[in-house]
Amino acid sequence: MVGVHAVRSGMIRIRPSLRAGDMSLPVWRRRLAILLDGDWTQPLPIYAYLIEHDEGLLLLDTGECARSTRPGWFPSWNPFFRLVVDIRVEPQDEIGSQLRSRGIDPREDLKHVVLSHLHHDHADGLSDFQGADIIVSDENYRASRGFRGAALGAVPSRWPSWFSPHRVTLTGPPVSSFEATFPLTADGSVFAVPTPGHMPGHLSVVVRAEEVTYFLTGDATYDESLLKQRVVDGAAGNVGASLDTLDRIAAFARDEPTVLLPAHDPLAEQRLQDRIILTDT
Repeated sequence: MVGVHAVRSGMIRIRPSLRAGDMSLPVWRRRLAILLDGDWTQPLPIYAYLIEHDEGLLLLDTGECARSTRPGWFPSWNPFFRLVVDIRVEPQDEIGSQLRSRGIDPREDLKHVVLSHLHHDHADGLSDFQGADIIVSDENYRASRGFRGAALGAVPSRWPSWFSPHRVTLTGPPVSSFEATFPLTADGSVFAVPTPGHMPGHLSVVVRAEEVTYFLTGDATYDESLLKQRVVDGAAGNVGASLDTLDRIAAFARDEPTVLLPAHDPLAEQRLQDRIILTDT
């Protein structure tokens, strides 16, 4: 048995130029445009994904926490957190609370907790997972530490004192358009693939079910329409790597029926429910 469930840990508004940047500009110009943008997107979901498998439960990302809406949570010197994101998370929205409401102990009942990357809205929920096997790519962990990490949108100062994740390098066998993987189940039906660009060392998780494959993208793309248009987010440090990632995901979906599940796509939950596959790529 293999299944995927979307778990929404609140909502977030972002600047439109963060969701989709001008790829002709250098990275500093694109990031400046985000800070100067006066508009907001509609409220977007903050999804984590719970994976049911015969070998146990897995979770991709830990979402945002309610404490992030309070003054002082984010570093005051970084204007990104004041000007670019508008977070709406209540205590009952947090991933730990939602798992417990399903009868799942986040510290004991998960085979793996996989972090696509350590940006705040994917890792601020870590405090509920002490004792769990937490997996992150070694490259992303290194990029997310200290001043550099806080400048890139992580909040390492808020990581729990016990946080010492299983840092992995994706050296497993190639699958379709991806030259390396990291197996997450012994039967090979759930595995991580490298999807860099949005952040160094970003990874996504692939779940092969009986009739369709679920591709949990994290922030490799903000939504399916942007992937089809080959449009990269405004904060991406490497447009070339991001475009290559989008192309690899599209090529993967041409090889097998694939349901695309980004972390902030308002239509992701409906696609998951109806098993709507990615086409026209």
